Amino acid sequence: MVGFILVGVLLGSSFLNIVPISLVRELDFISEIALGLIGFDMGSHLRFDELRRLGRSIILILLGNSFGAFLLVAGGVYLVTRSIPMALILGALATATAPAATVDVLAEYRAKGPLTTTLLAVVGLDDALSLLLFSFAVVIAESLLLHAGGLPLAQMIGLPLLEIGGALLLGILVGAPFQWMLNRLKERHAVCAFIVGTVLFVAGLAETFNVSLILATMTMGVVVANLKSNNSQYAHCMIERVGPLAYILFFVLVGARLQISLLPQMGILGLAYLLLRAVGKFGGAWIGAWAGGAAPSVRNNLGFGLLSQAGVAVGLALSCTNRFQGYGEAGVQLANATINVITATTFVVQIIGPIMVKFAVTRAGEVGLGCTAEEPLPAEERSALESEVCYD
Repeated sequence: MVGFILVGVLLGSSFLNIVPISLVRELDFISEIALGLIGFDMGSHLRFDELRRLGRSIILILLGNSFGAFLLVAGGVYLVTRSIPMALILGALATATAPAATVDVLAEYRAKGPLTTTLLAVVGLDDALSLLLFSFAVVIAESLLLHAGGLPLAQMIGLPLLEIGGALLLGILVGAPFQWMLNRLKERHAVCAFIVGTVLFVAGLAETFNVSLILATMTMGVVVANLKSNNSQYAHCMIERVGPLAYILFFVLVGARLQISLLPQMGILGLAYLLLRAVGKFGGAWIGAWAGGAAPSVRNNLGFGLLSQAGVAVGLALSCTNRFQGYGEAGVQLANATINVITATTFVVQIIGPIMVKFAVTRAGEVGLGCTAEEPLPAEERSALESEVCYD
């Protein structure tokens, strides 16, 4: 992913200008396609029976690390910028974690134990909670930009609920008949086009009705996963086949948007984001693990495995660019600052994150306890490892 962003930076206006900003804006539909596929893929992994099985400690850890990062980053960003919209957006984005980098390290070092199990569960759910927080944050930010004097509390709460409710309703209304049709078409040659086409259809409806695109497609994935799980696995496999091209173009365009000349201005903001996110993730995870009665090896090491940030955070940051362009100079500045901070900090955490995952499982004594390459993984752990998302 980082390599594709670097290619985009090289091709963009900061260097060769082969892909100028004007062209990037004309290709925004590629970002919407990628976000739709990301949302559906994310939702297809969220099965209610597995969530119930994870238990109380996992939920408390999930809430602790997410809200810890959100509150610290939002508070710190507000102190630096005095901008409530920017504080809300960056706070919400700080909650997202990259599953792929974490799962890769756990598999490479054959980690096994309570810390490994907890990490796999938390990173799989972090992005879904991040998406919900982001949906609230972006609507409140839009309301504040549109009404400079602010909105009544009832509207500030009601507008996000309306957008989120609309996205959930859209995902359910399309997901249920989609599931029924998939049962009858999945052996047909054209099923791949049907799956991708339906995801893009939901994305288009979401844009038309001004509801969250990625939340609508995620809800559709959740419906498919919970009505009949083998269909969700089948659809996920199809998405993995056709998604990489969209994801490559998506990350290249993200890099092309990055304005290198603006990075010095992001210095304090980017540093605050990095440090406060790390403290919030670690501290919140520790508090959640303590409250949930997790073992000391989990409580003292879990935060080190939650630092990676990639596809979902970058995708949501890019959606800010599309949404805030119509809100005047303040909206443009917010969008540019968001994509620059998230893109720049992703370079850092994608290098540090995997190293910290290895440190965590080594410190917890779980390296090498898993099965060897010749031994098959137990079905439960194989399912967890296969939940890695390709867009990270």
